[in-house]
Amino acid sequence: MSKLPYLISEINAAMEVYLSGRTGQQYNRTAFILCDDAAELSSKLFLIVDNAHWSDTKANGHFKRFVEVTADVRAVFIAKRAAEYNVADAVIKRIEARRNRRNDFFHSTHLLDLNFHARDCVEAFVDLLDYGKLLFPNEWDTTVAATGNMETSEAILRVDKKTYTDPGVTPKLHTILKAQPRLGGPPSKRGCEVVHHPEDYHLRLCIRNGGKSLRDKLRALLAP
Repeated sequence: MSKLPYLISEINAAMEVYLSGRTGQQYNRTAFILCDDAAELSSKLFLIVDNAHWSDTKANGHFKRFVEVTADVRAVFIAKRAAEYNVADAVIKRIEARRNRRNDFFHSTHLLDLNFHARDCVEAFVDLLDYGKLLFPNEWDTTVAATGNMETSEAILRVDKKTYTDPGVTPKLHTILKAQPRLGGPPSKRGCEVVHHPEDYHLRLCIRNGGKSLRDKLRALLAP
């Protein structure tokens, strides 16, 4: 049984954490760490799928360091998917740099009062999504499509990234989201949803209720 759906569910949950604080940015550090964790899990799952005998434990009983795991990933690409090696190496380098930054953040109390910017998280998640599709090209898209509203969340993140180089996309994104209802349907059961900013609550409603129509409108913004 494939474990990829479980990995993708974890990635989707991490994306939801970030998008739940997209306006206030209060969850950026948590989302960045979850994204980094998912990158490591993606690497390990890829290696186990490639070789059922692969282990993240060394002969001395210690766990492999992250750079040792990514070295194993590179070795698989060199041996079996050489044509894609340069693409894999480039994204792995960015992921490794984020791991170093995360470790500095996690271990140094001098950095406790600092946070990550939105761009840090958006670019990390887009790289993670690209990395996942590169590692699991045959199953990735169909598994993402079957995971809640992940396609819509992914489209929002990719559009956000595009706004950094093409600011003209920003008002188009706002127009699409503004057209979405600001109230959800009648609740099927008692419960609550906690957000700090009304716009983040609206965004969650957009993702939940917008369906393929919203997804496709967002994807259209990504066209060259």
